[in-house]
Amino acid sequence: MIDFRGVYAALLTPRSDAGELAIASYSRQLSEIGKTRLTGYAINGATGEFTLSSDADLELLTKTTRSHAPGAQILCGIGAGDVRLTVRKARIAQAAGADATLLPMPCFFPYRQDDLATYISAVANAVELPILLYNLPQFTSGLSTDTVLALFAKHRNLAGIKDSSGSLEIVRAMTSAGLPHARLIGNDGALCDALTEKVCDGVVSGVACTLPELMSTLFAAAGTGDFSSKRALLEQFLEQLGALPTPWGLKVTSALREFTQASYPFPMSTEREAEASRLSTWFSGWYRQTLA
Repeated sequence: MIDFRGVYAALLTPRSDAGELAIASYSRQLSEIGKTRLTGYAINGATGEFTLSSDADLELLTKTTRSHAPGAQILCGIGAGDVRLTVRKARIAQAAGADATLLPMPCFFPYRQDDLATYISAVANAVELPILLYNLPQFTSGLSTDTVLALFAKHRNLAGIKDSSGSLEIVRAMTSAGLPHARLIGNDGALCDALTEKVCDGVVSGVACTLPELMSTLFAAAGTGDFSSKRALLEQFLEQLGALPTPWGLKVTSALREFTQASYPFPMSTEREAEASRLSTWFSGWYRQTLA
């Protein structure tokens, strides 16, 4: 089984005004973030706006990531509207060079735990790559601790969880049970508590797509005297991001660092443009004073 450990940058998916992949911008993002030694990349997740991705997009994103980072772990989101599409995306990801899949729960309609368990089992039975359950209750039906633990006991290719809920309940339960499955935190705001409690193996970080240096040094500083100062910086950044929808704030700051071109799925209102401008002004000064 793959050792899922360390910092994974949850990559943005820049697009042209016509909605097509801006692959040159995506490649530049990989080159810039790749200057920081991270474990790998999570592509086509929530930060990458997976609901917009076609099969061709997924294949190109995965192949491009593998080309730029031949030795990195690639975790590929396979979220889709039904089980057939999910399995198809998993097979595309495998053929294109992904190491593992991120399986978000169905979105839009609410589902019970038995629905989610049946869905996950169907995918697990049809997919060869390791699967990390992707718990994202802000946007999809949320997984319960009992459901996760029962599924881990049932399917060998369920390698762990990327828990973006902001809660540590599931990873605490996994730790208490002594499970070997990967405990990846998918919510930057929950990471520091998870590191302090020693209930995580790694993080899939949206912040790492624009501040990879901060996230790598924060993760390495757990248990040392530098941890509190790194935590304070992360909390300052997250507070400013909160004014904009996910992942718009990351698009603003990534563009300022010239990692990616900023692209948005919807037109910005006058109010949103003002908020993005305030974030841009704040980030430019804050980055120069604290991290540059």
